[in-house]
Amino acid sequence: MSVRGRAFWLGFPALVLAFVVAQVLAQIDLMMLGRQAPGMPAAYVMLTRLALVDLLAVMALGSVVSVWVARAVRNADAAPVIRWALTLAAGVGLVLSGLAWAVYPHLIPYLAGDDAELRQMIRSAIPWFAAAAPLRLLNGCGAFVLHATQQGRRVVRWKLWELLAKVLLNLLLIEVLGYGFAGCFMASLLMQLGSAAWLLHHLRRQVGAGPWLPSWPWARSVLAQSAWEGQRLLSMQLLGLVTLALFASPRIAQVDAQRLDGFAAGTVLALLVFSPLVALIRFLAMRFAGLGATEVRRLLGELWRLGVPIMALLAVLLSVVAPGLGLLVYGQQGTWWTTFVVMLALSLPLRLVTNTLRAALQSQGAFVGLAKVDSLLGWGVGLPLLVLGLHLQAPAIAYSYLLVPEGLALLWLAASFRRLGSGRPQKREHPDA
Repeated sequence: MSVRGRAFWLGFPALVLAFVVAQVLAQIDLMMLGRQAPGMPAAYVMLTRLALVDLLAVMALGSVVSVWVARAVRNADAAPVIRWALTLAAGVGLVLSGLAWAVYPHLIPYLAGDDAELRQMIRSAIPWFAAAAPLRLLNGCGAFVLHATQQGRRVVRWKLWELLAKVLLNLLLIEVLGYGFAGCFMASLLMQLGSAAWLLHHLRRQVGAGPWLPSWPWARSVLAQSAWEGQRLLSMQLLGLVTLALFASPRIAQVDAQRLDGFAAGTVLALLVFSPLVALIRFLAMRFAGLGATEVRRLLGELWRLGVPIMALLAVLLSVVAPGLGLLVYGQQGTWWTTFVVMLALSLPLRLVTNTLRAALQSQGAFVGLAKVDSLLGWGVGLPLLVLGLHLQAPAIAYSYLLVPEGLALLWLAASFRRLGSGRPQKREHPDA
């Protein structure tokens, strides 16, 4: 196997496209709700933030399950793992559904304040959103299962059909039948129901007969790893919210609209630039699962020799076009914008290396260590640098939060991976399935 061959990258474009399609679904909802009445897009975003744990659970559990399934595929014993994974996903979804029914209504006043109409819209959608939770977890986990079993193209076709179904169901329930804001979430429930029916029908031929209820040691291990991965993702989301709040806070430095706008526009650009690198972690974790440390090290070396020069070239190009990009696309100029883009560009070669190491460690089940180091460096190193830079009005110091924590992460990740291949005893984070 070589990273220069097409066979190695089979499924990566499909995984990236599936990530994009998932984002487009939310854009469709926002566009169609925005045509109905003022306040609906805001209510949609508020409910999405309210259900952050639900959405992170899909990503965390799916990420862990994909590694288990990919490893089982290499051992020619994937059927029982797939059955257990789907059952576990549905069970977690039921728990989250109960949580939504019991807790979300009490949190509405903290989001919508005294706006009675906004509060009513969110309240009307919660039952439908809660009812769809088991289906969301099942379908999200099922998509990762299909990716792990080299069926990425089927996932893309599935998600494109979901887009079409969502548009038609939104039109029917929001505009024709007049259910308004709640109709958007009714449409999501019906779409998820249809997807779950198709997924189970399709996978039935692969999983065959056998027990669907996972053993407790297996379920406990997967849930523990998922909890740590979820904590890592949640930490990153919360850090992003805190960072935005700091830029808008007058307590650290005088509020500067140009500085805030430059940072907000840079964040949008960063999400776009980092998306393929995030997808790369998911893809390589599945690709490396079941391989020995020596083979993974060889593949990492090939990836770095091939990818780092490309990322360095992209970094140079991004730095050069930063002023023009700011003016033409984002309407931004000044040092707070250009410095952000330069720091973002400088981080690209580094992030390629660190994300491939993250994938290698995840393929070995090292979710706990990754969660600890990413959270510690983000909050303990990145955030203080940002506060200091804002206080001193120094963009280079503030935006070094994009670079310095990742450089320190490289040292830890490289040392952890060396230990995995050194022959020294390692504490296993999961029992054998």
